[in-house]
Amino acid sequence: MTTALGAHPEPAFTSDPRTRSQRRSDRRKRKTEKLVAVIVLLVAFAVTVVLLGLQWLGNQSKASIAPIPASHLFISEVQPS
Repeated sequence: MTTALGAHPEPAFTSDPRTRSQRRSDRRKRKTEKLVAVIVLLVAFAVTVVLLGLQWLGNQSKASIAPIPASHLFISEVQPS
């Protein structure tokens, strides 16, 4: 037995002002949620960049202050034959 799918009945158009205001409210809510999400992500990105920059600068300054041992400069790994 086969059944044919017919066209779905279209919902009746209602010009109910409450429905329109609910749609506007939902749109505003979604826009606000998107804006908050973007702000949170930008703040998280900025904090990450700042922390990584501070860590890199901190490691760089420690590396430049550390003395280089003179004994390691003149050691050759080639054995005389």
